[in-house]
Amino acid sequence: MPEQTTAITLEEFRARAALTGLPLTEEDIGHLHKGYLGLLALMQRIPSQWAWAAEPPHVFRADE
Repeated sequence: MPEQTTAITLEEFRARAALTGLPLTEEDIGHLHKGYLGLLALMQRIPSQWAWAAEPPHVFRADE
């Protein structure tokens, strides 16, 4: 996971969306860009080192 990810601007996102060929409206592009920024923010919260010994293993059984 990279330490710092630079988010693209709305104009850059609009230009990349135009290259897809999808019929996207300005509202669609705005929503997708907002979701992209939200995803980047969530990805920054993912720890780079996991404390595996601190979490018990999760076992899922089909008969329960």
